[in-house]
Amino acid sequence: MLYFLSRQWYSNTDYTADTPAVPDADRKEDRMFQVVTGRKLYEQVVDQIKSMIDQGVYKKGDMLPSEKELIDMTGVSRITVREALRTLSEAGVIETRRGKGSFVLIDAFGFQKSQQYDASYRESFLSVNQVRLWLEPEVARHVAQTATEEDISKIGHALRASVTEDPLETFHLSIVEAAKNPLLLTTFRELISKEAPPPLVELVVPERQKRTAAKLQHQHERVFEAIRTGNGEFAYFYMKEHTAFLMDTYQQYFNNFFSKDGK
Repeated sequence: MLYFLSRQWYSNTDYTADTPAVPDADRKEDRMFQVVTGRKLYEQVVDQIKSMIDQGVYKKGDMLPSEKELIDMTGVSRITVREALRTLSEAGVIETRRGKGSFVLIDAFGFQKSQQYDASYRESFLSVNQVRLWLEPEVARHVAQTATEEDISKIGHALRASVTEDPLETFHLSIVEAAKNPLLLTTFRELISKEAPPPLVELVVPERQKRTAAKLQHQHERVFEAIRTGNGEFAYFYMKEHTAFLMDTYQQYFNNFFSKDGK
């Protein structure tokens, strides 16, 4: 399963541009973009761009207006425009190429497809990950204190397999199996059976996929090393860090990619 990079958000202060340019009525962008006010300005710019893609104003492969044009059309600052473009990039909607501009990675059909996933899907998916956040650190601590050499060997093998296979079905499952509790194992299998991948994950920019995968693998390795050396507290801490990272990145993904009402 692909995971998405966590990122830092601007929070409260925003700035508007000093002197927005007068729109050109002949351009489609100027007929569609609106000056934004009120709630976080970058979110409104994001919503406008997503709406235009959904309506087919911008198609897959199209280049968005430049930063300066977006500033002029929306009446916000360069900081706000860049934050909006960063948000869209993190969501896999656009790709910004240095010296060239920002290009759309998804078409209207993709957005229409995403609307099939409603608030109940989001709630269910995040609920599963919340349970994992509560459960897996304690399991890792217990396994670090009780694992046999055979258990550690199996977990190590699963760690190596997780580079090319789903980590839930390999590394994470191997740790739960090492706890040797049938009810726990059944519960965990039931949990991961409900964790269908978020929609449209294939649209994430490949380079970002690689960076995220490398970070996740590093987190897995630290959990394994703590288990291998019998350090229950470190195993708990590193698994807690890992599952919290997943929870945060999924939450960011849902907030960025889907509309605010969850549809």
